[in-house]
Amino acid sequence: MATMSPRLSINRHNTPSKSDKILVAFVLLCLCTAQDVFAQISGTATVVSDYRYRGVSLSEGNPEGQLSLGYDSPAGWYAGGLISGVKFDNTSTEQFIGYAGYAGQVFSGLSWDAGMSSTSFRKNSDYNYNEAYVGLTTDNYSTRLYYSPSYFYQNARTVYGEINAARPFLEDMQLLFHLGLLHQLTNSDTQFDTFSSRYDYRIGLNTRIGVWNFQLALVGLQRKTHAYAQYEDLHPHSWLLSAAYSF
Repeated sequence: MATMSPRLSINRHNTPSKSDKILVAFVLLCLCTAQDVFAQISGTATVVSDYRYRGVSLSEGNPEGQLSLGYDSPAGWYAGGLISGVKFDNTSTEQFIGYAGYAGQVFSGLSWDAGMSSTSFRKNSDYNYNEAYVGLTTDNYSTRLYYSPSYFYQNARTVYGEINAARPFLEDMQLLFHLGLLHQLTNSDTQFDTFSSRYDYRIGLNTRIGVWNFQLALVGLQRKTHAYAQYEDLHPHSWLLSAAYSF
């Protein structure tokens, strides 16, 4: 079982927290100590018409660029990260997500994984948070449960569960499905409106042409609740386009 991440304190000086530095150091250590590290690294450069994170627009409906890198060890350890442009509170900045974990096999066709992730924002460090997660994966389905001791400025414990599916559709295409539920376990001690629970979904088509992936998806969010503190999505349902280059 994954170890719970320590509770984050509010950082008002736009500097990385101690837990963020530890996770980044661990990711770099994993990347630098393996002899065949470069053979195990993969990356993706993506352009999205609107950056939606758990159903919420973090780009105020504008296009953004993203870069992700991942390392998979033959022993089961993995690590990686994502950098994306974001815009909220009328501020353009960058979001950094780092993660590390371990994956094992239950039996043929079914595997499990557990790990930790850390999310931070360069100009909005009050919104930084950590999560611990566990998950199960098959060839076409995956599910994960995330726990955060202090989620996205809420200063409240939350859990987020998700189910993802990918099925062949026509020739050289996949039908993608995602359903997520974010639930607040404790009351927030901020002065902003909060939520008890809310769901998000994504239904899309993906096609691969060489090293490129193109996706068209409908993304939705439960409108009656606030997704994050200080931010209510005015467009809870939207069509998205993305183009991703794999290397």
